[in-house]
Amino acid sequence: MKNLFKTAISAAVVSAALAQSALATEIVHYDNKPVVIELINGEERMIQFGDHVAIGVSQQQEANQLFRTQSAQGAVHIKPNKEFDRERVQIKRMTDGRIVLLDLVSKPAGSAAEPLEDVRVYMPDENVVEADTASAPTSGNASMMVPSEPITPITLTRYIAQKLYAPARLHKDLPQISEANLNDMAGKEVRAFKGINRTRISATPVLAYRAGNQYVVGILLKNTTLDKVTLNYMDINLPFTHATYQHHSLLPNGRAGDRTMLYLVNDRPLTETLVPWTYYALTSDATGAKQ
Repeated sequence: MKNLFKTAISAAVVSAALAQSALATEIVHYDNKPVVIELINGEERMIQFGDHVAIGVSQQQEANQLFRTQSAQGAVHIKPNKEFDRERVQIKRMTDGRIVLLDLVSKPAGSAAEPLEDVRVYMPDENVVEADTASAPTSGNASMMVPSEPITPITLTRYIAQKLYAPARLHKDLPQISEANLNDMAGKEVRAFKGINRTRISATPVLAYRAGNQYVVGILLKNTTLDKVTLNYMDINLPFTHATYQHHSLLPNGRAGDRTMLYLVNDRPLTETLVPWTYYALTSDATGAKQ
């Protein structure tokens, strides 16, 4: 009960913080019909798919240089170079091979009052609501249960992102994943970055989960300056095997979009995951000096 209460508090704190940003994530449920993605000429928009993807564009689209596309960590970044009515692209999920069709529409710069939200596309089987407990298998037919799929870093990242961003009705608990206790690290700033971003971004762990020897932690990032900050994976100063930004830039402090989430997956306990890489180097230097 205590852990459940702490989880509720953590989720409420993060939800309240993210609610201050108008740059929430637009949720789209794919039903095999092309998804219309509105774009602003010269501005980048991110579409998340919860899986590594490949982008398919036509030769004519490439020749006309209508837009630039990039893919990283299950997210597609699209930046139009000119205005156009409707251009179709194919997105292929690498894990299961399923195709998502996008119809891109580019509007003139300055036509939107606010920056466009990021988009999160859910496949049909990701819209499942938990079944009634009455339909759960009993001991008599437990042997007929289908073995669960292995938990991957992508699964963990998707799981924690859904807990923080998706509507409660879409939260799907997995028996292999349990909440990991942040203990005294919850709500305390960590040195998540090196270089200039070390002083420009505050980073606070808010939620963590565990599956076997894999851990994922959600870290709330906030821009503390009056300048726009671009997030780079090379600047991360914490141990990780997989890292994902919910958004790849932060608007100036006090504006909508000045915060986002960083998800780090590691095979180490959280007490080691949240210690900066430089800590070990400094500790080693200090030990050598004493000797």
